[in-house]
Amino acid sequence: MANKVSLEVVNFKQELKRIEQEVLDLAEAGLHERVEYATKQLRVVTPVDTGEAREGWEYETTSLKKILGLEDIAVIRNEVDHVTYLNQGSSKQAPKYFIEQVLSTIGLITSQ
Repeated sequence: MANKVSLEVVNFKQELKRIEQEVLDLAEAGLHERVEYATKQLRVVTPVDTGEAREGWEYETTSLKKILGLEDIAVIRNEVDHVTYLNQGSSKQAPKYFIEQVLSTIGLITSQ
């Protein structure tokens, strides 16, 4: 004789929506934490002369709640003009492509 299990979920559609929202909240929090951590690490490894490039790091995340169907979107930026040259190795304080190395180590970008 086979054992049978029967479950009845009250308000199934409502429960699915609740679970979906919980997953979205968890995913959003995870991305936000990683992007915040990455931004802090970029500040640490950015070469310093005046401190302008180091202080130029900022980030923002866009939630799945706002753009359903797409992955979370994160933007880390540094609008200081010479940060590109620093990343290309113009300073002996950091290796070439230190930005990509930090983001790869944290798992925000992958090599292709």
